[in-house]
Amino acid sequence: MVEKHLPESGLHKVLCGLSIGTPLARVLTTSIEWLESFAPRERTTPHLLPLDGNFFTFRDYTQLVTLLRTSLCAPSTMRGLINYGTHCSINSIVQYLYETRELQDLILCVDEREYQAHNTVAMNLKALIQEMKEKERSPCDPGFLIDSMSVYSGISFNIQEDSDLVFTCIINALADGHRTGKGIRKLWDIEYEENMRCLSCNTVRSVLKNANTIPLSIEGTLPNELQEYMKQYADSTRTACDWHCTNCHRETQLEIMSKVVSLPPVVCMKLGRVRNIGRDTAHIVKIGTRFAFPETVDLKYIMKEPKASVSTIYELYAVVAHCGTHYRGHYTAYLRCGNRGWYLADDAQVSVCSWADVKNTYEAGSNLYHGVAYMLMYHRKSSSH
Repeated sequence: MVEKHLPESGLHKVLCGLSIGTPLARVLTTSIEWLESFAPRERTTPHLLPLDGNFFTFRDYTQLVTLLRTSLCAPSTMRGLINYGTHCSINSIVQYLYETRELQDLILCVDEREYQAHNTVAMNLKALIQEMKEKERSPCDPGFLIDSMSVYSGISFNIQEDSDLVFTCIINALADGHRTGKGIRKLWDIEYEENMRCLSCNTVRSVLKNANTIPLSIEGTLPNELQEYMKQYADSTRTACDWHCTNCHRETQLEIMSKVVSLPPVVCMKLGRVRNIGRDTAHIVKIGTRFAFPETVDLKYIMKEPKASVSTIYELYAVVAHCGTHYRGHYTAYLRCGNRGWYLADDAQVSVCSWADVKNTYEAGSNLYHGVAYMLMYHRKSSSH
């Protein structure tokens, strides 16, 4: 078997023990056993489409993987989204928002009267999420949402935009509402204190700011594992710049550090996977460096003064990944659907995957088309867990 040409998945690892020419019956038995490790017995329907011949060929393999991971494994409560060519980043963010349990009830309360315009992002997202909840298998059309996003932001979305830009566009558009919209924004609203210290006279000024993402730097001397990174969060935010101090009246340096004052129910983290290596002109390259992240993380280390009454334990439930180069590539979303495990949303296709598959996004590897994590979504662990 030429292993390097096969998809990287849990099923791939199982089937690597087989070889080209293996009787198809044995392949099907092995595949069904793999399937049942993800889904309860009653949801496993072992009806396979006819494959060519009675033996295991590479073509059979690819057909079987597609069949198992879509027809048999796709969750009945998830639907894919149509991609018209450049909208995979939008589709991935919408799937992430769909799986945000804290948003589910709030989005249904959105009323067009809260907004000053018609055909808003909020109303179209509400309609799309309602459609995605319907027990159908066909993919949903996000076209109306994309059109309203274009009107709101002034961006045509005729070329692929970064997932964090899409996320910010949608959250800002939702927050324009008077009551429900502002409640939705608070789901991601991180309040932090920025301390600015003059390195000449040590005068310190503090200011409170808000953000909806936590940036993660994956270069330099900081840890390449999220929990350890959080323990050195203050160091990761330390920057310095030229400064004229109005207290000591000197041209000096200003040191800036940040500490989080309050954490929201949902925390979105953005990995810094792009870098400009150009001199006179911009030349952006993608960084595929390894950065590991756990299913559960404690964020108390980034807090200025953690409150005992508020949990700082957060659970991972979504990862937006990107394959290809910075200028041309494809976005997908890995989603944990409650107690049903992990699924991969790839535009119109929704298929089962495993935590091992999610961990494969820690780094880009040598394959240009291997997805690497760009955004991580955690929500506060409920007391019932």
